[in-house]
Amino acid sequence: MKSAAVALALVAGLGLGGVGLEVAHPVVFATEPLVVWTAGDVPPQVSLGGALVPALWERAEEGDLTRWTGVVPPWAPLGVWMVCSDRSCQAVLRVSPELGVVEVKTSPGSLLCLGGQIRVTDQGGWTHFVLPPGNHELISEFGGEAVRRWVTVRAGERAQVAIVLAQAATSTPIALPGSTVVLGVTLVSPRDFPALGAELRLPEGWEAVPSAGVFDPIRGGEFAVRWWFVRVPPSAALDAYTLTLDLVDLGVQTRTTLTVADRLPTRVVVCHWDVAGDQLNLAFPCAITYNRLRWAATFVGQELPFTGRVFTAADLAALAAEWQGEP
Repeated sequence: MKSAAVALALVAGLGLGGVGLEVAHPVVFATEPLVVWTAGDVPPQVSLGGALVPALWERAEEGDLTRWTGVVPPWAPLGVWMVCSDRSCQAVLRVSPELGVVEVKTSPGSLLCLGGQIRVTDQGGWTHFVLPPGNHELISEFGGEAVRRWVTVRAGERAQVAIVLAQAATSTPIALPGSTVVLGVTLVSPRDFPALGAELRLPEGWEAVPSAGVFDPIRGGEFAVRWWFVRVPPSAALDAYTLTLDLVDLGVQTRTTLTVADRLPTRVVVCHWDVAGDQLNLAFPCAITYNRLRWAATFVGQELPFTGRVFTAADLAALAAEWQGEP
């Protein structure tokens, strides 16, 4: 299995396909024919370790391209082959039918781990795994968090898996009763969707208003950010609450936690302070700015609003260091 994983990594590194050549699958079973499209009339050539391998090709016209279906001798070994037209080449990994192939489609450049193998998706969002039969955990990283799912691998079969990555977060991790926060979701889908189907589940008594464009179409391979204004009821008990977003058409769920408290940390108050309106606005993006530091400086030695504690010179110095980008 280790040799198959190394060979697959080599195939990824030898992605030399260009104008005039396209293979149906970069990983094929020894029992499968090779399927190749070219822009010319010359049959492709197959080589292994620099030596040509004879192949019998059947030809069919498909629009501006020619489809070639090739059968190679049964004695042809497994490993990394090169399939070349008169214009370009593409590496193909030929594997045993006792193994299974998983083709994963998600956002380009995504880091994936399946069955202990690590891959990075190509510019089209594709990557491939060769694994023994069984159930294997697929892990993808998104927004610093791991997204996990199980994939069933069967011998001699090719499975395709599409992964939608989504992460929900609130504009602040802690809020006051009666305040309004923003719940945002960052997502990327491997394919287009005509609209975002989303169902937001909130604690009883909470309300949410979607921003403009929340349900607009999703374009495959592109990051999309959608958000809702969530109102915490004044009667909300001081506790931690889970906000859940079901992206029904995309088949994914994401959730985040918001804590309701009667006092806020100093940094939360300063980074959400609306200087122009002279009020706290937890729906604002959190940022330490010069004007907010000037406002906070007027409270040194006094109680900072909504914190229940005296704001100190050390507090101001820590926030100023953050603003200046110091560690």
